[in-house]
Amino acid sequence: MTKGISTRTTSLGFEVLRLHYSSDPDKDPATEAGRLWIEQAKAGMSDARWRKEFEIDYGALGGQLVFPEFDPSIHVVKEFKIDPNQWTVWMACDPHPRTPHAFLWLSINREREMVVKFSFWPQDYVRSDFHATVKHYAECVKTIEDFLGWKVYNRIMDSAGKGMNADEERSYFDAYRDAGIYFRPAKKNRDLSGFDLIDDALKQTSFVIGNEQKMKPRLTIMEGNDEFVWQVSHLRFAEWRGNVTDKDPPEKAQEKRRHLVDCLAYMLLEEPRFVERRRMRPQTGYDPNIVR
Repeated sequence: MTKGISTRTTSLGFEVLRLHYSSDPDKDPATEAGRLWIEQAKAGMSDARWRKEFEIDYGALGGQLVFPEFDPSIHVVKEFKIDPNQWTVWMACDPHPRTPHAFLWLSINREREMVVKFSFWPQDYVRSDFHATVKHYAECVKTIEDFLGWKVYNRIMDSAGKGMNADEERSYFDAYRDAGIYFRPAKKNRDLSGFDLIDDALKQTSFVIGNEQKMKPRLTIMEGNDEFVWQVSHLRFAEWRGNVTDKDPPEKAQEKRRHLVDCLAYMLLEEPRFVERRRMRPQTGYDPNIVR
């Protein structure tokens, strides 16, 4: 059979043709042109992702870290004051009926640098005898923002909140609106595209500081956000169970303890940007009929 082309037989007896990049003479790793192409194609890609996407290794991501670029020595920075004239604050919420609601605030400046200033996921509320209400969460959010002196430009919430009844009568969007906090439905994190945006923002890029050119990531996290740092550094792709030679495994992250990461994914899917403070308009509600 031609180099780079192979077949496999599925559990149902179907013959499936598999085409590897080495079937292209210009991408053959045995040639100088092929080695150069591989070097360029692998740039910025983790080894596990490369093996899954290019080497036809179906289970390569199973058990792998979702954010292999994360390094606390690089991405966790000392706390600094957010100047509202230089940074725009975005905020996201991930609500759940039986798990504490998660909240995360992201600031972005004119140079598209982003920093997670504050995150809030009250794990103490997991106790079976405690049930926090939306009113309680809203009061916590207002207290945090009043203390920090922030004006939030945009708030988004997992769109699943439209179908989750906060008190068997209203959605979480309605419940938070009645408590004085307005959220817009977030875009769906389809195929974990929001996680890809996070990992890309964690990669170090070239910045000019004064007369020097330095490498640093676009996304950093202020000290004190220990739970968020834990989630970013520990979240892994689920292990594949079954015959990995039969079909692609579902590319999904482990479900537990990822709610703050989900908040950040929702915000990056919105393509957050810096907005001049004088041009900000207060949010007055949301349209539940908008499909995003």
